[in-house]
Amino acid sequence: MNTRGIYSRDGEMLGYVEGTRIYDLQGNQTGVVQGQVVYDLHGKRQWTIDRDALLDVHGQVIGYLGEPVSRDLL
Repeated sequence: MNTRGIYSRDGEMLGYVEGTRIYDLQGNQTGVVQGQVVYDLHGKRQWTIDRDALLDVHGQVIGYLGEPVSRDLL
């Protein structure tokens, strides 16, 4: 399965995407990806994905998706 890291603008790893699910670094699911939108587990829109950029609800870049990573590195 395709796993990509989620990074802040400063390069700090915050979590990861595995398929259509979003996880924190402890492995807890925190959201889902539907199309180009990330929702939390309560269905609230959190981010938009534009290529590799993560944008907040106001369109500001807050982070990015990194290259595919091995699950062993998480």
